[in-house]
Amino acid sequence: MILKFHSRDIGKTITKLVEYASGEDCKFVLEINRSKNKRSLNQNKYYWGVVIAIFSDYTGFENEECHQMLTEKFLQYTKSGREFTKSTKQLDTKEFEQYTEKCRLWLWHEFELHIPLPNEVTEEMWIELQRKSERV
Repeated sequence: MILKFHSRDIGKTITKLVEYASGEDCKFVLEINRSKNKRSLNQNKYYWGVVIAIFSDYTGFENEECHQMLTEKFLQYTKSGREFTKSTKQLDTKEFEQYTEKCRLWLWHEFELHIPLPNEVTEEMWIELQRKSERV
């Protein structure tokens, strides 16, 4: 049983937990973790529609290839002697912003590509990036 709840609903949650466990003659393990907000749809739209689109347009690589290059560069880790790459789907909103910031900085230092911040993207710029992405 998984109970997801807000702190203001702790009383109701405990009642549900007691109902679930009552009458059972067995042991339970209770683990409580704070919930994290996954990356937002707007963050994801900005990443693919701006960061990846500009990188792809510059290099000629496919969007997915550019994405793989960035995740391997910034989300790769070693465990038990093996290399793994964390998915951007696993990142919360703060982690995803930190990741896109690393991408923007690296693209500037490596290729002198200016990736505008989300609040710098104009409607005209967005339309142009989408038009270029559709040609690829």
